[in-house]
Amino acid sequence: MTRSSYRSIPWIILMRLFGLIIFLILLYIANHLAFFTENPLNEQIIQFLNSTIWLIIVMSIIFLFGELFNALDFPFNLPAPLFNASASVLLVSFLYRTFALIDILIDEQIFLIFNRIEFLVYPLVFIIVLIGGYSAILMKLSRTDESRSIHDKEQKERTGKMLTWEDVGDEFKQTLFDLLTLVRRSIHKTK
Repeated sequence: MTRSSYRSIPWIILMRLFGLIIFLILLYIANHLAFFTENPLNEQIIQFLNSTIWLIIVMSIIFLFGELFNALDFPFNLPAPLFNASASVLLVSFLYRTFALIDILIDEQIFLIFNRIEFLVYPLVFIIVLIGGYSAILMKLSRTDESRSIHDKEQKERTGKMLTWEDVGDEFKQTLFDLLTLVRRSIHKTK
């Protein structure tokens, strides 16, 4: 079993929620400071962030789930690329909205060309992130298989024989037998 991340799950949850809460606090402060400033650029950016707040929150939560599943061992990390691919589509949607805001702010149509290929970008991003995620899982899995075979070869060189599951089972049976024999002897001594 491979460990796909060096960070623990509570640490991931704590840091991601901390980052999201800090962002929400800063947005709250910016909303209240907007009343004191008469800058229309500032107001448009804050209105944009207010209108996309749910997109940002949902995207952050889906990325959090992707990172949580990615921190698990092999069979349990398989949903991670699905979460990451879904959140990446939401990220691209947020970027498109940001480009539209920039077009409005500078009063140009620079990013209008991206609107023509938007319907192609969403599935393409989803597929690329999904394939990349599963290929990363397979590479990590193959690396652990290689390291496991190297470890087995080193053990064979040291001890002269390769340890198998039968050896482990026999050892466990002998330990259990010794333990039960010890318990039986202690019971017979007390009688």
